[in-house]
Amino acid sequence: MSDQAQRDEALDVTRSFIVQAPAGSGKTELLAQRYLKLLSICDDPENVMAMTFTNKAVDELTERVLSSLKSTNEPRPKQAHKQITYDLALKVMERSQNRNWQLLQMPQRLKIFTIDGLSSLITGRYPTPLQLVPPRIMAQDWERKKVYRLAAEQVLVMIDDEEHSKVISSLLLYLDNNIEKFYRLTTSMLAKRDQWLTRLYLGDTLDPSILQDSASKIVTQHLSHLEKEAKQCIGQDFFDLIAVNTKDEYAQIQSLPASGVEDLSVWKDLSSLCLKKDGLWRKSLNKNNGFPPELKVQKQAFEKILQTLGARESLTQLLGGVNRLPDVDFSELEIQALQDIAQVLKLCVARLNLLFEREQAHDFIEVALRADHALDDRSNISDMALFLDYKVQHILIDEFQDTSASQFNLIKKLIFHWQADDGRTLFLVGDPMQSIYRFRESQVGLFLQVKAKGIANTMPKSLKLSTNFRSSKSIVAGNNRFFEKIFPHEEDVYQGAIRYSESISDSDLTNDHAIVFHPFAHDQYQAEAVSVLEIINNALSENPKGEIAILVRTRSHLSDIVDVLKVHGIDFESIKTNPLKDHLLIRDLLSLTKALLHLGDKLAWLSVLRAPWCGLLLEDLLVFSEHDDLIIYEQLSDPKILNQLTQDGKKRAQHIAQSLSSVINNQARFDFVEILTHAIDQLGIVPSLSPQELMIKNQFLQIIFDCESQQLLNIETIEATLEDLYAPSKTAQVKLMTIHQSKGLEFDTVIIPGLGRKPRSDNAPIMRMREFANRSLLLAPIKSFTDSEDSNTYNYLKFIESQQDKFETMRLLYVAMTRAKNNLHLLGALTKNNKANAKSLLNMLMQFYEGHFDDVDIDNQQDAIKSLDAPKLERFTHLKSVLQEENGQGESVEYNKKFELLFKSLLGTLVHQYYEQGLFNPDKKNVEIKLIESGISPNDLDQYAQYVIKLLDSTKQDSQFEWLFKQRESTLVEAEFVNGDTVIAIDRLFIDDDVLWIIDFKTASLLDDESESQFVQRQKSEHTKQLLFYQEVLSKIYPNNIKCALYCPAVQKIIEIS
Repeated sequence: MSDQAQRDEALDVTRSFIVQAPAGSGKTELLAQRYLKLLSICDDPENVMAMTFTNKAVDELTERVLSSLKSTNEPRPKQAHKQITYDLALKVMERSQNRNWQLLQMPQRLKIFTIDGLSSLITGRYPTPLQLVPPRIMAQDWERKKVYRLAAEQVLVMIDDEEHSKVISSLLLYLDNNIEKFYRLTTSMLAKRDQWLTRLYLGDTLDPSILQDSASKIVTQHLSHLEKEAKQCIGQDFFDLIAVNTKDEYAQIQSLPASGVEDLSVWKDLSSLCLKKDGLWRKSLNKNNGFPPELKVQKQAFEKILQTLGARESLTQLLGGVNRLPDVDFSELEIQALQDIAQVLKLCVARLNLLFEREQAHDFIEVALRADHALDDRSNISDMALFLDYKVQHILIDEFQDTSASQFNLIKKLIFHWQADDGRTLFLVGDPMQSIYRFRESQVGLFLQVKAKGIANTMPKSLKLSTNFRSSKSIVAGNNRFFEKIFPHEEDVYQGAIRYSESISDSDLTNDHAIVFHPFAHDQYQAEAVSVLEIINNALSENPKGEIAILVRTRSHLSDIVDVLKVHGIDFESIKTNPLKDHLLIRDLLSLTKALLHLGDKLAWLSVLRAPWCGLLLEDLLVFSEHDDLIIYEQLSDPKILNQLTQDGKKRAQHIAQSLSSVINNQARFDFVEILTHAIDQLGIVPSLSPQELMIKNQFLQIIFDCESQQLLNIETIEATLEDLYAPSKTAQVKLMTIHQSKGLEFDTVIIPGLGRKPRSDNAPIMRMREFANRSLLLAPIKSFTDSEDSNTYNYLKFIESQQDKFETMRLLYVAMTRAKNNLHLLGALTKNNKANAKSLLNMLMQFYEGHFDDVDIDNQQDAIKSLDAPKLERFTHLKSVLQEENGQGESVEYNKKFELLFKSLLGTLVHQYYEQGLFNPDKKNVEIKLIESGISPNDLDQYAQYVIKLLDSTKQDSQFEWLFKQRESTLVEAEFVNGDTVIAIDRLFIDDDVLWIIDFKTASLLDDESESQFVQRQKSEHTKQLLFYQEVLSKIYPNNIKCALYCPAVQKIIEIS
C-alpha cells in the first residue's frame, strides 16, 4: 500500500507533525519539501528554522535545498516526487525575487544548523555578565580530556584545604586511596555532566528516605506485575507439591506472596526453586531443590508444572527479575559515599568552569547548559524571537530519534509559549528503529513520548511512512522477516524498546540469493577476511560500477580484512577507520618532530634514520646505537663512526646530516612549523607522496602550527591531538566504515563481517543514576574497596542500562542491513563453546541461521588463507643531497636560498594581514614590531620593512586597486569553506556584475633575468590547479559564474586563471 497520502499530509504547513520514516523511505527529501513549502509562504527565510544533529546532516540538507533552488533553471523533471520538489522550489524562487531575499547569493539566510549550533547562538545572543569577554572557542577532544583531568587533579590537591579535606579524603579512602582510579572516575563523570548536574543537586535527592522510597516503588511495581501474571497460571496444586519439599524455605510457602516490599524475599525463594541461575526454567529437580528420590512422584508432577509455566515468557522475565531488584535499605556507608561523590563532583565542575574561563574555551556540554540556563533566566519572555535576531514561526527537526534529554529540554523551552492556534508549527521526523547513539546520550524513548503526549503545548499528529525506495523487493522482504522477530513486541519508553515497523519495497526486483549468510568457527577471522575478498571479486564481476560497503561494529574489526585486501591489490576507501596516528607517514613525521625538538632523543633519531628518506639497514643502525658518548646528530658528522657503516649506509647518513644541519643551525630564527616544513623539503619527501599522503603531511603541519600558536608545542600535546583524527583516503568503489558511519548511506552490495565479535566493555562509573516515569530518582555508588561486589541497587541500574544496550544492538543491526540495495552478505563466527556471544550482532540472527554452522569446514577455511608477508623496508633510491655532493655542488648556497624563501614566505604572510585589515600605509615602526615578533633579526629589520612597505605602496598605486579592494556587501576576506575533510581558505571573495571573483594574493618577486611575461607564466603554472580546485568547491555553493585570479603586487597585475 502506498504511503503517498501521508507524504501529502506532511506538507500541510498549517499543522504540526511527528513522522516516523524507516530506512530508505526518503526522509530527507520530505523534510526538504516541507522546508521549501514553508519558505514559499513565510515573510522572511529566517522565519523557518531547521535543525539536525551533525554537521554532515546540515551540509546535506543545505545542499539539497540549494540544489533544488538552482534546478529551477532546468526543465521540469519527469519523476513525480522530483516534480513536487521542483514546483515548490519554483514558488520559493518567485517569493525570493518578489521580496528581494537573494537566497542563492546569500545562502546564509537559510537557517539550517545543528542543535549544538542553536545552543551557541542562544548563549552568544544573551551572555551572562561573566561571558562579556571575547567569544570562546570550542575545545577539541584532546583539549577537553586534558582539562577534565586537570580539574580532577586540582580538586585532589584541595585535600590539604581544611574546608574540603574531609570529603575528599573520605572518597579517596572509599576508592582504596587509588589516585588514578579517582582521576578516571571523576573525569568520566565530567564528560557526561549534562546527565547528572541538573538533577543531582535538586532538593532532597540524597536524602536516605527519598532514595528508599524510590527503590520501594520500583520493587512494589515489579512485584504487582508479577503477582498479576502468576495468578493467571499458578494454581493450588503448585503449592500442594511445594508443601512436601524437604527445604523449609520452600515448604512454608502456602500461596502466592503479595506485592509488598516485605514479600520480596518469598518471591526470591520461588525464583530460586523454579529457575536456574541463567533465568531459564528448571527441567529437572533433585535433592538439592528439596525433592529427594523418595518424592519421585511429586517431583515429576512439579517438573510438569514448570514445563507448562516455561511457555509463559512474561512470567519468566518477571520471576527472574526479582533477583535484580534494588535494595530498599541503603547502608550508612552507601549514603555517605553518595554525599561525598556529589560534593567532589561539584568541586570538579567548579574547577572545570574556572579552567574553561581561563582558556577562553568550552565544550558542547557547557554550551548546552548555558543555553538552558539562559532560557530559564528569561522564563517570563513569551516569544522566542527575543532570543534570536529574527522571529521563528516554524521549526523542523531531523533525526529526532537521536535527541538527548538536555536537547529535548532545550527544544521544549523554545516552544513553551506556542499555542495550538497561533500559526506556528513543529515538524519532527526520524526513525526510532535507527536510534544508535546512546553513547551520545540520545534517548529514543523521547520519540515515543512525543508521539503519545506531545511536547510543551504542541501535540503533533503522528504519521508513518512505509515505502522503501532504496532496496530491492528481496532485501526488504528479508529484513521484514528478520526484524519482525528480533525487535520487541511491546514498546517501552524508559528502556528504549521499539516495535518493528514493516516496510514495503517500491522495487519489483527479486533475487533468491539477495541475502547470504557465511558461517565460521571460533577465531576464523582471517578466513572471514578471505571470504570478504571473494564476495568483493564476485560483486565487481557482476556489477563493475556498483558500490560495495564493508560495515563493522568497531574499527578494530577491520584489521584482518585490510591486510587481505592490500595483499590482493584491492583498492578501498577508509571512511574514518584509519587512525591518523597509525599512518606510517605520520609516525615518520612524528619521529622527525621529536628529533628536531630534542636532539638527544635517541629512539627518535634512530627512527629518522630508519624512515624511507634515509632507510638505514639494521646493521648500520646498530653502529649508531652503540655510541652513547655522542648524540646521534653529532655521530652523523663523525668520520670514525661513518667509516664503520656500509658504503650505502654512509651515503644515506651523510644525506641526513646535509639535509638537517642548516635546519638545526637556524632553529632559533624561525617558528618550528617553518623549520619542520623546510626539513621535509630538504629530505626530499614530497615528490614521493601520493595525493592522500600530501594531505596527511599538510594535516600534520597544521597540527604543529596549531600547537605552536597556542604555546603548546610538546610531544604530549601533538600525540593527544593526533589521537582523535583519521587519515584521509582515496575514493574507491569498495568502502570500509563502521555501521555508525554508514547511517544515511546506501550501497549496491553490503558486507557485514565480524557479526560474532563482542563490543568493547564499558568501565563502571563512580555512580549510577536513573530517573523513572514517576520522576523519582534512584542512585547508587560504585562498591567500596572493602566490598567484594556491587550493591543490588548498583547492579539493578546496570541491568537497566544493559537492556537499553540490548535494544540498541537490535537497532544497530537494522541500520547495517538496511544499507543494501541489491545484495547483503552476513559473516559471523561462533565462540569457543560453539555459541554466539550474548552481546554480539550474530546472537540476534541465530534463530534464523543456527543450522548453517553444522556444516562449517574448519580445515578448508584455514587452507584458503593466503600467508601475509612481513612488511618490507621502504626507502628512497635517489637521495638529493648525496647526488649534489657527488656532482661537486656546494650546499651552503642552496640552504641560504631556502631560508631566504622562508623569510619571503613570512613577509608575504605579513602583507596578507595588512590586506585583510585594509591597511596600505602602515607606520614603519608598526611594520618593524611585527617583523621582530616574527623572528626577524635587528640587522635585517630595515631591509624587510622596506620590502613590505614597497609591496603595500605598489598595491595602493595600482590602477585596479579601487576595484579590487572595494567593500561590497558580498565581500569575504580569508573566507573558509569545508569540502569533505578539507578546509580551504580564500584570500578575497566578492560578487561583481553577478560574477563571483576568487582572488588569491601572491607576493612573489621576479627572479633574476626573468621578464614580466615569464613571471606571469610561472605564477599560472604554480597556482592554476589550486585556484581551479577553489572554483570547483565554490560552484557547489554559489550559482554565479565564477572567475579566479591571482593578484601580484610586485608587477601590479591581476592574473586571471582559466
